[in-house]
Parts: sequence; C-alpha cells; structure tokens
Amino acid sequence: MRQPHIAAGLTIVCSVLLFVALACAVLHEAGVVGAFDRAILAGLQARTGPTLLRAMQFVSALHAPRGIVVMTALVALVLAWRRDWIDMATVLVIVFGGATLNHLLKHALRRARPGEPATGPTDFAFPSGHVANATLLYGVVAALLLCRVGAWPVKTAVALGAALSVASVALSRLVLGAHHPSDVLAAVLVGVAWLALCLTLRERLLAGRDGAG
Repeated sequence: MRQPHIAAGLTIVCSVLLFVALACAVLHEAGVVGAFDRAILAGLQARTGPTLLRAMQFVSALHAPRGIVVMTALVALVLAWRRDWIDMATVLVIVFGGATLNHLLKHALRRARPGEPATGPTDFAFPSGHVANATLLYGVVAALLLCRVGAWPVKTAVALGAALSVASVALSRLVLGAHHPSDVLAAVLVGVAWLALCLTLRERLLAGRDGAG
C-alpha cells in the first residue's frame, strides 16, 4: 500500500513545484518561457488549415464549461445508477473541486491571453480552464476504469485514450490562439496534482472503512 501512496506523493510534489516554477517564469514574458510560447503559437498558426481549424473549434466547444458539466453529470448518473456512491462523489469532487482551484489560480495570476490585455474577469489565460477540466474529467474516469480492468492491453488503451483526449483539448486551445503553451502545461499540472491528492484520499477512506468493517 505504501508504494502507490509514495508515488502519488511524489506526483503531487513534482507537479506543484513545476507549476510554481512555470508561474514564476510567465510573470516575465520576455524570458525563455515567453519566447517559447510565442514561437510555438506562431508555428501552429502558420500550419493550421481550415479543416483543422474547424475540428479544433468543435473540440474546444465540446470542452467548454457547459460541456464539462454535462459530461460530468452523465458520468455521475451512471455511477449513481450502479450505486457506486463513493466513486460518484470522487468524480464530483475531483472535477468541480479542481475546476474551482484552477479558476482561483487563474484569477490570482491574471495572465493575459495571447495578444490581448487582461481586461476582464473572463480574459485570464494561466492556467487553461478547458485543459484543466479535461485533465480532471478524463483523468478520474480513466482512474476508475483502471481499477476495474485487469488486462494490460485494456489498461494501456484506457490510459492512452485519456491522454490523447486531454492532448486534443490542449491542441485546440493553442490552434485557436486562446492560450499560450505554458497555460495548457500549467493546467495539466494542476489537474494531475489535484487528481493524485483526491485519489489518494479516496484510497485512504476506503482502506479505513474496510479496516473498521
């Protein structure tokens, strides 16, 4: 039992440290991170055709806050139908708790979106809300599925599917020019740290319940 908890602890610490380092770096837009952000965005925009643009618009719209709420509600309803109350609570706490944390960080750091001043409460970029929410939703669904399947090919497919889903949302936000690359990376770090923390607490809760029983 200790090894998974140690791995989760290391994941949380590393994610938080990387996020703090990235947050400090983006405060100085003229630094290495700022130059990297501008170079990546310029390269993507130069290579984006109309077909890719339409696809990325669809992906981005699907993972807007309302879309995330709908998908999370559907997952919660399935778990409620199965009477998996702890898993249902886990999904709701991870997605909505993590989304709230990301929102607070975004408004604390107040980074402007690419090419725009930070003029209003919905204009802040760091960390990306779309990417954080996708990381939280697909991450917790993948984690719950991994607990239920035993075959490694299936486990690999689940993990790869979750990772590719998050990557597609991140790419959509970059292609549309809504975020810097460092915004989406920071969002993944926030999502991973919150996921690891909540899943560790869930395991402790289950272990305590089983021990008491």
